[in-house]
Amino acid sequence: MQPSIAAESLAAFLAEIRTVAAHLKYARRPFQDQEDWPSGARSVLLILGRSGAQTVPEIARERSTSRQNIQIVVNRLKAAGLADLEINPAHKRSALVRLTESGKTLLQHLEEAETVFQGSMLAQLSAEELASTTKCLRKIRQLVAGDLNGHGSKKPTPRVAAPPVVPEEAPPEEEGFPINLL
Repeated sequence: MQPSIAAESLAAFLAEIRTVAAHLKYARRPFQDQEDWPSGARSVLLILGRSGAQTVPEIARERSTSRQNIQIVVNRLKAAGLADLEINPAHKRSALVRLTESGKTLLQHLEEAETVFQGSMLAQLSAEELASTTKCLRKIRQLVAGDLNGHGSKKPTPRVAAPPVVPEEAPPEEEGFPINLL
């Protein structure tokens, strides 16, 4: 059976998403290496910078990952002096994670570098292209999550083994941080 043009297009699109994700991870590495800061913790710093102090389970829900993965990242951020734990008046056993002044400074530096990085791409992309691509990616994310209609229904999807897609010039794996936090 021959795959349809739409199926081939979707496969190519998904392969491109994986490749772009790998390249984005690699492209941000120089900013992080300047600060000797591992990339897996970036998203946790962004969440804390945007939303303020949160519990590990709250961060995990926002990142769609396990509490255990976030706890590992928080422990490393705390050891690096970038985050701290404070008493949570709403819950005795679940402390609030907050950024330290060093964490806030690092986040500001990374956001400034990200702005420069994004600015270099904006000259090559139109607002219409970005809006259309964002809409398409959001729809694919909802499909993958099993929630195309936005009603929260989680329909089990059959698991089918797919051939691995290896991006050209795949960046080396970083040690110490769970891959799903990148």
